[in-house]
Amino acid sequence: MCFIPGGIAQNQNNSAKVDTVSIKFFTDSIGLEEVVVKTKKTPSANSRWSDISPVELATQGGANGNLYKALQTLPGTQVQGESGKLLVRGGDSDEVQTYIDGMHVLNPYTAAGINTPVRARYSTFMFSGINLATGGAPLEYGDALSAALPLDTKDKSVINKLGINLSSVGLGGGGTKAFSKGSLSTNFDYQNLDIYDRLYPGRVEFEKPYRMASGAAQFRYHPDEANLFKLYVEYDRTDFSNYAMEDNRLFSLGENNFYLNTTYTKRFSNDWSLFAGAAYSYYRQNVGGAVVADDSWMERQQEVHLKTKISKRISPVFRVEGGVESFLRQYDNNYENVGKATTESSSVNLTRSVHPAIYGGFVTSTFYPFQQLKTELSLRTEYTRPSDHLNISPRFAINYYWDDLMLSATLGRYTQLPQNEYLIQSSRLLPQVCDQYNIGGQYKSGGRFYKAEIYYKKYTHLPLITPMDSESSVYPDNVESYSTEDSESLASTGYGYSKGVDLFFNDRSLLTNFEYQLSYTYNISKRKYAGYTELVTPQYATRHNIALVVKYSLPRLRSIIGLTDQFASGRPYHNPNLPGVMNDEVKPYNSLDLGVTFLPSRKVIIHASATNILCRKNEFGRTNDKPVLASSDHFFYIGVFVTLGKKAAYDVSNF
Repeated sequence: MCFIPGGIAQNQNNSAKVDTVSIKFFTDSIGLEEVVVKTKKTPSANSRWSDISPVELATQGGANGNLYKALQTLPGTQVQGESGKLLVRGGDSDEVQTYIDGMHVLNPYTAAGINTPVRARYSTFMFSGINLATGGAPLEYGDALSAALPLDTKDKSVINKLGINLSSVGLGGGGTKAFSKGSLSTNFDYQNLDIYDRLYPGRVEFEKPYRMASGAAQFRYHPDEANLFKLYVEYDRTDFSNYAMEDNRLFSLGENNFYLNTTYTKRFSNDWSLFAGAAYSYYRQNVGGAVVADDSWMERQQEVHLKTKISKRISPVFRVEGGVESFLRQYDNNYENVGKATTESSSVNLTRSVHPAIYGGFVTSTFYPFQQLKTELSLRTEYTRPSDHLNISPRFAINYYWDDLMLSATLGRYTQLPQNEYLIQSSRLLPQVCDQYNIGGQYKSGGRFYKAEIYYKKYTHLPLITPMDSESSVYPDNVESYSTEDSESLASTGYGYSKGVDLFFNDRSLLTNFEYQLSYTYNISKRKYAGYTELVTPQYATRHNIALVVKYSLPRLRSIIGLTDQFASGRPYHNPNLPGVMNDEVKPYNSLDLGVTFLPSRKVIIHASATNILCRKNEFGRTNDKPVLASSDHFFYIGVFVTLGKKAAYDVSNF
């Protein structure tokens, strides 16, 4: 489950050995940790910053259990408060792809209104850990131009459990039924912001309050240690209506989202292993008052993702892995404006459709020349439609270990189909390309983790609106019109770059009961793409991003206090009173968030949070010389989570 505006996610604790988490209080410390039994893994050469546990997400000040909100405190990420989506190293939100158990999630975000931030659709407690690859990700994860977020669900759940929750935004509950060789988990969640909006109204005037109902289930079957079958299914329905701030038109939204994921893993006795998976995503959104009063907009997306891979350890120092996959997609939209505001001669009814597809294969060889050195050489090939284009992407990664210090470097090429809004205008657009170069080092010892990395990204084949007679057009003789204006077209001639430095400090041993996490990102991003006619900094990119997260445990009060302070330099916007394009900046962003977790008993957890407690009016750009503001400057939340039955553990949810 997940809470749309805020809230602590429910727990889904299990692992290969232990499925229950115990909370114990001592005179000098407080424990609230998820027990996960794992074998020790060699750190990857790509830019993975931190294994974030579900409990860390739940107790992080202001995150309220929202996966993407918590990830925005890691280096390389950039705040986009008006949408809530994840941006990484100068790329837009569409360049970050989410995978669950190796299978693609077409739409991982909840519905968003006008300047209303989204949230993750699924509970963070269904995962054994969260690990963001901000650069140089493995080529197994296709169609991810900037970053990949691979999430792995837990393999086993061996106890029965049941939990319920009640919060200021809704209610929910779920449970798990375990049997000898598997388990079945279910969860239901309902949110309604009617009461909250009456008590704490924001800038948006709602006619119908935000409502979301979601249900999820996961089935696991493990007949023996060598075989594992998983099936996960989730559906949510969201609807609301509000009056637009700029023209007071009624904006109404209804959204349906369905996701099905099934995987099978088998380990053979001769060091071979097999993985096969299939995922289906369906998303439909209907909007009334999208542009003007009485109009309607429909958007529908579908995707089938099929994937299989095999791997084998040839020797103690050499391992190979390879696989094939396909992404089969369909995108349709319809815009209709035949209301009272239009005459019959000027009415509009436009339907468009596109069927993109990716057929890919990948192979990776891992070699350990000696104990302190690890190298990876990968190759990915893709055939994309409707452009009928063949991509070849290499990747090389190297790690050198010296006691607690690791030095790493990666270089690789990544491709991604253009956004649907561009493909539906011009189906012959080429896949976008990003060449990435990363060099860094990290130190981990005694509860301390420090990391630094420098990076450079080069973009080519970005969609660009160009004049029809432009000689730079990739398709000067036959290009589909991007707009209703005959003088404009869309071509794959855009380009750009992004470069910067990421720093990360995490220390759990400095003081008793105290932990801090500090991240800093310096980024310079320039692009000539979409409607930008010059090489400029995109509207979403910021130069400086800083996030400080602190947590302090109070054993006598059975509480954990979390504070999160985020700062970002001003985002660029176009000021018509100054020369050039994207030539000015709004004021810097700053938000101080507070979270308090109280444990009155072994079966009850109370969590309260408040975002932007200083009530700063953060700007995310300017339109017509007016600041773009979030729908609300701050958010308050309180939730109570209760474990039912005899199990006394941090075990209030299903998974």
